Amino acid sequence: MKTFLAMVVSVLLGAALSAAPVKVACIGDSITYGYGIGNRAEDAYPAQLQKLLGENYEVRNFGNSGRGIYLHSWRGKERRGYRYMKEHQAALAWQPDIVICNLGINDNGEFLKKERLQPGTFAEDYKKLLGDYQALPTKPKLYIWGKLAPLAPGQTFYRSPEPFLMQTELAKVAKATGAQLIDMQEPLRPLLMTAFPDKIHPTAEGAKVIAEATYAALTTPPAAPVALPEDIAGKAEVWLCAGQSNMFWKLGWCAQADKEAAATADCDIRLWDFMTGSWHKITPANAKNWSAMGVSFAIRRAKATGKPIAILYVAAGGASTEAFLSEEVMAAIDKNGKAKYPNLLKIVTNRKQIHENEDFPCKWCAREYPKRKHNKTEAYWWALNKLYREGIAKVRHLPIDGVLWYQGESNATVNLSPDKPLPEDYMLETLLAVIETLRPTPETPFLMVGLPVMNRPWAPYREAQKKACRLTGATYLDTFSAGLGEKNNVHPVNKIPFVEMAAEAAAKQRK
Repeated sequence: MKTFLAMVVSVLLGAALSAAPVKVACIGDSITYGYGIGNRAEDAYPAQLQKLLGENYEVRNFGNSGRGIYLHSWRGKERRGYRYMKEHQAALAWQPDIVICNLGINDNGEFLKKERLQPGTFAEDYKKLLGDYQALPTKPKLYIWGKLAPLAPGQTFYRSPEPFLMQTELAKVAKATGAQLIDMQEPLRPLLMTAFPDKIHPTAEGAKVIAEATYAALTTPPAAPVALPEDIAGKAEVWLCAGQSNMFWKLGWCAQADKEAAATADCDIRLWDFMTGSWHKITPANAKNWSAMGVSFAIRRAKATGKPIAILYVAAGGASTEAFLSEEVMAAIDKNGKAKYPNLLKIVTNRKQIHENEDFPCKWCAREYPKRKHNKTEAYWWALNKLYREGIAKVRHLPIDGVLWYQGESNATVNLSPDKPLPEDYMLETLLAVIETLRPTPETPFLMVGLPVMNRPWAPYREAQKKACRLTGATYLDTFSAGLGEKNNVHPVNKIPFVEMAAEAAAKQRK
């Protein structure tokens, strides 16, 4: 019997050992090819990925310098599109199990023109390319660089919107094809000034970072999308509550905390916390630990509607509006091909940290960021687009019924002695952009809490808030005219009047 079992184990083990390795095809442009790297066979990113994956995988490099996605594009007298290349045919003939695609950088020069003439061409041509691999009998798992490798200062498209606008199209491709997105922008950003000698092609050190990011994507299951709790899905009214310290301010730190906490007993309130990525049922026992604005607003909506209320909570003390914005919105182009938000485009295309970014006008944030960047309730979240990526982007797909926004102190003034208002065009841009980013549709109620009474030069920002609301149909909550706030305290202790103003506006909007 033991002999028979030993034979079975031996056969199974032999079969496992003789199993064919998983085939990984790296398709793409010169970065995949390894242009500029002395020993491509050892140091190009596919070769370094092979070392990380080990002998159970076989990684091949099918890169071709200068190639892109557009099918009707030329490089001199030859087509630029990767789909026409012999490397594409070779990759298909190999019948891989996994395909990793890095393409798009070489399409920057034609992107705006082509997309203006025929919107969606980039995404459609990309889907055709991936469709060739989807048709293979191996049905390979697809990965695409959803955020392309960054371009260094001095490169032609460094301070241009194309790479950021392309991200929107890449996300559409991933959704349509089931491909998994890989972010190459953030991992490579720290090496931007040292590992890109010609401003576009990474060194072996940069290729190592690419291989590591790819390895992580291949070996780490993607996080499940945020969903409403099953027992309230389809029943709850859903509000996105976002902002800086006055939205973050805990109920337990406010007046009437005991009364408000007790009122949650008669309501079904759920709160999704972006810091932990988890849902919490709000009860009298824990209500004081959460946002006073969010919890008290939810109480009033629950009583007005008789429904469960789901709060999507994204707030961090001191955060500037730029932390809540997507790169695509900051780099948006209008119908005439001009920057929709010129100030924001300068900020987002300057890839330095906020305290080194000369285009970043929130000087208080820039000054305080290095000191506080490890504080998980404050400056840790201040980096450009950080609150968008870690919070807003994770819940935008949910059925949001309204937005409650309480932010502006960090974007209203220079906040250095002597304090003075920031430029009006910049203030208006941030307000219009955050409405565009957070609001699912132009009809979705957007309640903007105006900056209240305080001994600060906030009048120009209040005017910008009013104008942004007029232009977009958002609702401005005029806390200043109502006399709300405290002259010498940026954090009013009594949040109830603010909440009641918001709840009254919500009742009118949600009829």
